[in-house]
Amino acid sequence: MFSLRQLIGRQKPLADCRSGRLVAVIHCILDQNVRDHGAASFPAANWAFLDLCREHRVGMLQMPCPEVQCLGMSRARPAGQSLRDALASLAGRAACQRLAGETAALMAAHVAHGHRLLAVIGGNMQSPGCAVHAEASGLGESSGVFMLELVDELLRRDLAVPFMPLRDADPQLLAEDMRRIAALFSEGIGGN
Repeated sequence: MFSLRQLIGRQKPLADCRSGRLVAVIHCILDQNVRDHGAASFPAANWAFLDLCREHRVGMLQMPCPEVQCLGMSRARPAGQSLRDALASLAGRAACQRLAGETAALMAAHVAHGHRLLAVIGGNMQSPGCAVHAEASGLGESSGVFMLELVDELLRRDLAVPFMPLRDADPQLLAEDMRRIAALFSEGIGGN
């Protein structure tokens, strides 16, 4: 009769197949159900983006939806107040800062374990929380409230990560963004 310790010692270690590469993606890329009513571009998830990640062996860290986290699924707010104004309010900004801190901590943990964080993938140009408007100096002020808080938090942690949009509300912009992301994924595939 073998003891449990002897049986465990006889097993061959499992091969670790992870690529060590990942992107942080906005919640709705993987779950369109969290989008505001009328804003979903796909029935469930952006399958083309998921296929691109699978093809290039890139993992996905799903970031929280700031609108749902701050305002709930119904995006409750005072009559006449826009989603952006709700997220930019003192309470909304504090919630986005908290979410950005938690998200950046998880990203930093990945990097500390030797994983390559390739990019933060944001959303459509009109997204109040997750829009990515890139400028030569970084994210433009018209970017989403959560994205602006996240870039600040990553800078505080000395994590240099490119922010890229995935503008799936427009098929032409989506194709352009997918080409850019595919090019990023193809760079330095051999290393971690």
